Amino acid sequence: ACDGGEEDVPPVAGIDKIVNEWVLSTWGGADAPFKVYIDFNDDNTYEMYQLIYGDYYVKFSGMYHISGDILTGTYDDGNIWKSGYKVTLLNDGKVLTLDSQEDISIRSEYDATVIPEDVKLEASTTRAVDVEPFL
Repeated sequence: ACDGGEEDVPPVAGIDKIVNEWVLSTWGGADAPFKVYIDFNDDNTYEMYQLIYGDYYVKFSGMYHISGDILTGTYDDGNIWKSGYKVTLLNDGKVLTLDSQEDISIRSEYDATVIPEDVKLEASTTRAVDVEPFL
């Protein structure tokens, strides 16, 4: 019976558990065809390391914001993310799902991880490339 109790409300509690390091595991329901690491910090900053179109990781950083269960963000250059994302944390906060808020939503799943130091070092090198950010 639906009594309007709290169990019917989507879980937003624990959204602070987004503060962690994550690795993209699935994208659009399939194994991720590229590598993306994101480090969400507790001061609402993030660093993202992506290996999508090139031979090396590229770093992006900026600010993120959560309103209810919607995650949005901006890059350090002032550009906003392509979409907002509906956040769901699963498996005691060890899995993060982001559902894009576009006409056709794409679900990305991330697993809690530790971003390898070699990824951070490779990505910190300044590169003269025009790479489109993942988010």
